[in-house]
Amino acid sequence: MAVSLGAGEALAAAGRRGVGDMTVMTAEQRDTLRDKIKAAESRTSAEFVTVIADSAEPYLFIPTLFAAVATLLISGVALFFEDSLGLTTIEFYVGQVIVFACLALIFRIPEIRFALVPKSIRHSRASRLARHMFLDLGMTETEDRNAVLFFVAMGERYVEVIADVGLQQKLEDEGVWDKIVEKFVEDVREGEVADGFTRAIDGCAEVMAQHFPNRDGAPNRFSDRLIEI
Repeated sequence: MAVSLGAGEALAAAGRRGVGDMTVMTAEQRDTLRDKIKAAESRTSAEFVTVIADSAEPYLFIPTLFAAVATLLISGVALFFEDSLGLTTIEFYVGQVIVFACLALIFRIPEIRFALVPKSIRHSRASRLARHMFLDLGMTETEDRNAVLFFVAMGERYVEVIADVGLQQKLEDEGVWDKIVEKFVEDVREGEVADGFTRAIDGCAEVMAQHFPNRDGAPNRFSDRLIEI
């Protein structure tokens, strides 16, 4: 079973820039990241995979839910002023529909929609997607069980690094790994997503090379290109 060796919330610019457009990394930065992974894997038999997700899920129920609750509250308040408002039943109903529609549209704005989702739910959904990616890509099937996934969910503002059990069995000082993950989270928080990936891969390669040095004929099972979903 793969184990998450670190996770955290990436706030501020990184989260806002990534929602809805996926322009957080340029084509040149993607190519640089690909080359960095190739160089890192030349030092170790470990496999590195990078994934960036626009969001773990769209949370489209959120705008509807909050718009409905807000409309009910507004309608309840309006009833106290029924006489002064002088609205007919039809007019009151039409007003409710208009309020609901307007709020639903406003709450669909990505920044607002994601802000309305509790952090625990955002992180849970993002972490679940990271684990699904790890398994769906077959990252538990390497010979030495030493694949590592670097995962960023922009909408949820979430970063996670998942390593297979091979590293867990050999890693003696988890503090070294914790520093790599903390720096990764910090870089993404500052909006330096590309640099965050490359620094994390460099640090991880140094650790993995000590325990899993490269060997002739070691297969490259996974694409070195950034996976965008």
